[in-house]
Amino acid sequence: MGKTTCAINLAFSCAKRGWKTLLVDADPQGSVGLSLSPTAQSHSGLYEIVTQSQSLNDVALRTKLDTLKIVMAGKIPSNEVSKWCTSLQDGGSLAPFFRAATDEGFDLVVIDTPSGMHGPTEGILRNVTHVLVPQQCEPLALRSLMMTVDFLNQLQTEKESACTLVGVVLCMADQNSPESKQIVDEIRQLLPSELVVQALLPRDPSVVYASMKGMPLGLLRTPPPIAIIFDQLAAELEPKLGLSRSKQSDEYVSLVV
Repeated sequence: MGKTTCAINLAFSCAKRGWKTLLVDADPQGSVGLSLSPTAQSHSGLYEIVTQSQSLNDVALRTKLDTLKIVMAGKIPSNEVSKWCTSLQDGGSLAPFFRAATDEGFDLVVIDTPSGMHGPTEGILRNVTHVLVPQQCEPLALRSLMMTVDFLNQLQTEKESACTLVGVVLCMADQNSPESKQIVDEIRQLLPSELVVQALLPRDPSVVYASMKGMPLGLLRTPPPIAIIFDQLAAELEPKLGLSRSKQSDEYVSLVV
């Protein structure tokens, strides 16, 4: 379990909680699309929005939830992948896309980026407001995590309004493994408590099963416990992302009418 699984299931949970959510596959390999649709590579997506000025409204795919839409990676020619990644690095060509998402009234844009801090990932980080880092509880985890934190600090040095780290979510935690538990403890000790989210995502075979079925965990016939953890993660992130609903009435409502 990593970035793609977190992006798909977090977007689903946020949309289920009523937030108008856009899930974007910014990985040239089309990881989100491959997880959700066998025909993903035939859909226009981010590539066509940026390079051909196709509209977000025309490209975004509808889902079973009215509050959730998806933008696939797009039909990127294999000989153009390197050029495409390089073109996104400074973030300038992505700015119109983010403005369009704001104009369309999305409360939240969840983006699955490629691994590494270069190319599309760097360009996206130069446009977004918040970053959630999925961190696998594996050896060398601390090294890669600190490289990510250092990069985000560098962006903030360059630009005062740069994105902020909203949290680190620990993935593939194995409570039966002393090594995994040690890594969880080390990360929680290393980072300020407010930066490590409480929701802990365990190793779970249902993640692979859901991917094979092309759906979020919450849409399985019998949603596994890990699906509830993504709901908890969404609830935990809402105040950190500035997502708030109007206050509900405190009046009691009778069950029997």
